[in-house]
Amino acid sequence: MSLPYASATLSHIGHRWGIYVRISRDRIGAGLGVQRQESEIREMIARLDPEAVIVEVYNDNDMSASNVRKRRKDYDRMIADIESGVVTAVGCWHLDRVTRRNLELEYLCGYAESFGTLFAAVHGYIDLRTSTGRMAARMAAAAARGEVEHKAERQRSANRQRALQGESWSGGMRAYGYEKDGTTLIEAEAEVLREVAKRVLERQSLRSIVADLDRREIRTSTGKPWQAVTLRRALQNPRIAGWRTLNGEKVARGNWEQIIDDETQAKLVAILGDPARNKGGGGSARKYLLSGGLLVCGIPGCGKPLQSQPSNAGSRGYVCRKSPPVGGCGRIRIAADALEQEVATRVLARFASPAIARRLSGAMASQTEHQLLDQIKEHEESIAELAGDWVARRISKEAFQAADRRTQAEIAKLRGQIAQSTRLASLPEGLGPRELAEWWVDASLERRRDLVSAVLDHISVGPTTRVGFTGLDLARLNWVWRD
Repeated sequence: MSLPYASATLSHIGHRWGIYVRISRDRIGAGLGVQRQESEIREMIARLDPEAVIVEVYNDNDMSASNVRKRRKDYDRMIADIESGVVTAVGCWHLDRVTRRNLELEYLCGYAESFGTLFAAVHGYIDLRTSTGRMAARMAAAAARGEVEHKAERQRSANRQRALQGESWSGGMRAYGYEKDGTTLIEAEAEVLREVAKRVLERQSLRSIVADLDRREIRTSTGKPWQAVTLRRALQNPRIAGWRTLNGEKVARGNWEQIIDDETQAKLVAILGDPARNKGGGGSARKYLLSGGLLVCGIPGCGKPLQSQPSNAGSRGYVCRKSPPVGGCGRIRIAADALEQEVATRVLARFASPAIARRLSGAMASQTEHQLLDQIKEHEESIAELAGDWVARRISKEAFQAADRRTQAEIAKLRGQIAQSTRLASLPEGLGPRELAEWWVDASLERRRDLVSAVLDHISVGPTTRVGFTGLDLARLNWVWRD
């Protein structure tokens, strides 16, 4: 193999060399392996520097040299070794294998100019220690960067076209319920999603459903156990209702079979997005009745939702948490047991009153669930139409985003009404105080929370008014009931 340079280009021989290897996945598929690349780099070094010492091999296989979001660990390690003098020369396949970013190239030029670091490539050799070499490298890097950006533009354009035509995604992790091609249904997995959707609509908790799936050894598409967050994401994914999305927006009907219909998914999104279901406070929130915004801090200027948190002694309690992401004042704590008993007593008494029963019946009769779902569907179709106009560049991104924000706010309101309707539909009807108390004893935490949320908006908890008192200080509580 003839090399486009000679050993005379070296200021001296006997460099401490590092070998940098990076090869993309498509080149691996074409048979251009890492071993071949490294072998040719070693051959180049042997011809260029007969007294070379190979100190280290840096391998960032299948890592992009142009992606600023992902760190290349071996590249960073190589730079640290250059700065500390561990290596004085670097061999690579081509300079664009090392970097395709102008900023990184300037750092390499600085090392070559200040430390005399040699960068030698099997193909396209450029000596960064000379002004002419640095100029050529900058021109080559600009061309490589332009190629990367042009390729990204072509890919984005192709993605937009595929989205508008309703074509399935290609590549990436397999979506649960579908084969790798994204269109062929896996009926066994689809049936699991339908079963889970039915159970969520029956107001079963995701935690209990996940535990059941784990007992039955039903795994995700990657073979891992289900978690509440992954199950929630799967149920809310428009893909399973047959929608193609782009940048998170529905833009077209997909060319694959639905697993659940639009109406079912709209209900799921409403229920799973219900703030009353978002308990917060980590795993301990599963044992707390009033988490998820039913309690708020009463300190003026704070007003943050209280979080469930046991004390150091293990006693259950609610606190205004100062740490992120809550960012409260940290000045409120109240014991959970006595407060929850007081809430249960008052909520059951209020729920049993004829006036509240009439109000709840009126709320359920004001708009049917189907009417609310139809309105959501109309809004989503309008967003999909706007998204199509944006993707096709018939409207600006700013105009689409403004319309999208307004429409999403309306959809959020409608989903809240559906969630409230679903909660009300699951509550007992026509029970007297004694029967209602018996229902409460046997009800799950989810059912109890539904009943509380039906009549109680929130409780504002202020600082204690009785220093040293260990019981429930009712003067701290400001009850805000639903009208």
